[in-house]
Amino acid sequence: MKKILNFFKNLFAKDKENPAFNLHHPDVRDNVEFAFEVGGKKYYRFSKDYKCPTGRFKYIDAFLYEAELRMNLKMLNAYCDKMLKELDGAAGQVRISELIKVVWAIQSRCKLAFSPETIERLASVVYFDETEDLSDYNEEHGNKKIALWKKHDFIGFFLTTPIIELLNLKGFSEESFRIYLQEIREAELLIKDLTLEPGKGLLANT
Repeated sequence: MKKILNFFKNLFAKDKENPAFNLHHPDVRDNVEFAFEVGGKKYYRFSKDYKCPTGRFKYIDAFLYEAELRMNLKMLNAYCDKMLKELDGAAGQVRISELIKVVWAIQSRCKLAFSPETIERLASVVYFDETEDLSDYNEEHGNKKIALWKKHDFIGFFLTTPIIELLNLKGFSEESFRIYLQEIREAELLIKDLTLEPGKGLLANT
């Protein structure tokens, strides 16, 4: 009896680490291809976006929207909260100058070629490892992937299909793209600095 219980215990533990609907599942294995390797870990993608399971594709759709806005939902809500606070006269008066700063920040973000943070989030859904449940998306695991890519200073996914097509980055070498990426990051920091709220840090982090 004990052996039977241990068998099922080990079986479920294994499934938790390697869910049945991973890249080896018969419903998806023929639609998956190798993308890149970072830190000894291999990452894959679906050969065609429409072959991605619905449960995971909804996150691709959501993160594509963030990429289009050049900001995530948390950041957009922070800008809205800042505007409402100023319109409400919380500082004793309606400060038009502060409202202009927020509008300028939103408009400036929309004019950026792209926001690296939103593309990293998108890439964490598009590219997956062998252990991931492809019927859904685990944000905690996605954040760990992003952390690993940053640890190894890996930017290759920016220049890999489908991201390269989304951002129209064809023709960039990795070296020239690093310079371009740094310029965009600096532009983002400038926007954040101009919407700094004293005592609360950058607006994007509120």
